[in-house]
Amino acid sequence: MLNAFIKLFTETKWMAWFWTLCILVACTIPGKSIPSAPVIGFDKVVHAGLFCVWIVLWLLATRGNALLCVAAGIAYGVALEFYQQLLPFDRTFDWWDALADAVGVLLGYYFKTRIIDRYLQRLY
Repeated sequence: MLNAFIKLFTETKWMAWFWTLCILVACTIPGKSIPSAPVIGFDKVVHAGLFCVWIVLWLLATRGNALLCVAAGIAYGVALEFYQQLLPFDRTFDWWDALADAVGVLLGYYFKTRIIDRYLQRLY
């Protein structure tokens, strides 16, 4: 079952594109519409989690140049911060969010290369 699940993500890029769009939509929501965080810094954990999933999906979908995917993930995180600065409502650029995005990309890369790839090697 897990093999079929992973195969679904490795044969097409639709889920990676969908997740990319979900992150864009989430970053476009006005800040006042987002519930307050249960603890200080929780939003950074959310940023890291979103980008951790993002890089895993793209690495599974492309099976290509991992360095390019990592660079694209970090660039996407920074670009989203500039995008938020341009929005006409209460969203602003935050370097700490961009850093959390980059940390998420690196954690996701580590997870994909150390855990998922080892699992796939055992299957094939």
